Order: sequence, then structure tokens, then C-alpha cells
Amino acid sequence: MSLFRLFLIALLFGLMPLASQAEPLRVTILLSEEGAVYRAFAEFFAVEAARQNTGFKITQANVLSPETDFVVAVGAKSVAVAANSRAPILAVLVSKAGFEKSLHEVAVQRDKKTISAIYIDQPIKRQLGFIAAALPEVKKIGVMFSAVSSDIVNLRKAVVGTRFSLIESQLASSEALHRQLSWLLDESEVLLVTPDAQVYNPTTLRNILIDSYQHNVPMVGISPSYVRAGALGAVFTTPEQFALQAVSIVRHFSVEGHLVAPQYPTQFELMFNTQVARSMNIRLKENSEIVNKI
Repeated sequence: MSLFRLFLIALLFGLMPLASQAEPLRVTILLSEEGAVYRAFAEFFAVEAARQNTGFKITQANVLSPETDFVVAVGAKSVAVAANSRAPILAVLVSKAGFEKSLHEVAVQRDKKTISAIYIDQPIKRQLGFIAAALPEVKKIGVMFSAVSSDIVNLRKAVVGTRFSLIESQLASSEALHRQLSWLLDESEVLLVTPDAQVYNPTTLRNILIDSYQHNVPMVGISPSYVRAGALGAVFTTPEQFALQAVSIVRHFSVEGHLVAPQYPTQFELMFNTQVARSMNIRLKENSEIVNKI
């Protein structure tokens, strides 16, 4: 019997595969710093990858092994560690400003197309939509920042054509924070937090919240921890929602062979501090109504 006929028989009876199975993508979830949110993201990523039957071989580590095909770098420290590798990187739970700084620093070492991100920040239009829906009488938004960045520039652009006006204060020094904040709150109807660690950090947050409360100016935070501390509300993305988006991006890479561009989180949640709302005589709407308006 000829080899050709043997080949045909093998195909008919399933004795010879048409092609060998591809090796699973070896994904390292890099956790170079501790944090409950980071750990929750890693757990949800593994669960979602299994649910979608991605076939990824997933490893959690705090140092990077050379035997990895793709790195999900959780937090800024992990991005710095992963930058020394040759594997493609998806950064998560990092601010847009922080990621852009990292990208500038690693540009000499690697092609920018091999590193992407899901920002922890919410898109500016979503934040403005949140304020518009939750506080329909508000027109003057106060913002304090430590240095001119793309965030404040984009915020200036975003308010053009809306009912909002931006009241800005650039922090001169840590000693001037209280004085500048008092002026800003006198001129504003709501204080919008930005992910600026020079202004908002564990040392300053309590006093900023006290000042905003005394001026009867609600604060819109960037995470549930701000709301629990005394901010009126926040729009944010949960670790589970970040994980869902991250699995989708890594899966796209495994199929298409290239990374998508850095992006904002696609899903989000709302949270309010009802006690603060009552103290400030703010009547809150249902979350679903605000989400629909956003």
C-alpha cells in the first residue's frame, strides 16, 4: 500500500492529527507589592481565564521568571520589574500619568507596542457625567494638582461646551496646601479628586476631607476607600471588572499576536456615602438612574 493511501486512511479514522496543538500561552501575574486589591485582581483573573477556557498557563509571582510568554504587571512596582524582560506586558491598576512615565523610561529598552495598560483612572467624560447626574445643580468644579499634566489639560478640554467651569489651584508646596485648598473650596461647588499623590495621600486626605466638609463642598473621590473616609461618592472599577477586561486583552494577544492600545476601564460601579449626603442636604438618586445618564 502506498504512503499516500496510508495517509488518507489515517486522516479518515482520526489516527493522524492535521496539526500539532499549540503550546498554551504562559502568563505570569506579577505581584511585586502587597495589597488586597492586587491579590483580588490576580484571583479573579485566574477564575475568569478558566471560565473562558483560554488555555493559559497562569503563574502568580513576585519576581519574574524568564520562562514566561506574557506578563500582567499589577501595580507600578511590577511594571518597573517587568520592563527588564522581553515578554509583552499588560499593566493594570496603574494611573495613566504613572504609566506614561514608565513608558517614557522604558522606551529605550523596548518597543512601545510591546507594552499596554488598563488605567486605574476613570475617563474624564465619565467623571463629568457622574457629577452632572449626581449633582445636577453644580457648575463650578474645583481641582487641585501638583504639576501640569495631561490629565488637567484634558480636563480643561472636556469642560468646554458643558455647563461646568473649572476652578483650578496648582499646589505650590505642602505647606501651602491648607491655604490654597480653603481658597479653592470657597470658589467651588464640588471638589474633584485626581490621582495625584502629591496632593492626595494618607497624610493629607483626612484634613482635606475635614476642610471640604466645613466648607459644605462635597468631594468626588476615585475609589471606595475615599467614600468610606468621607467623600460624597466615587465612580470606580472593581478588581473583578479589571480582571475581565485584562483576560480579554491577553486573549486577543494570544490570537492576533499583538497588543491593543492602552485604555481606560470599560466597566464601572458607583458608591455613595449616604451619611455625608444627609449632612450636606444632598438628595441622592438611585445608582441605576445615574448610570443611565452617564
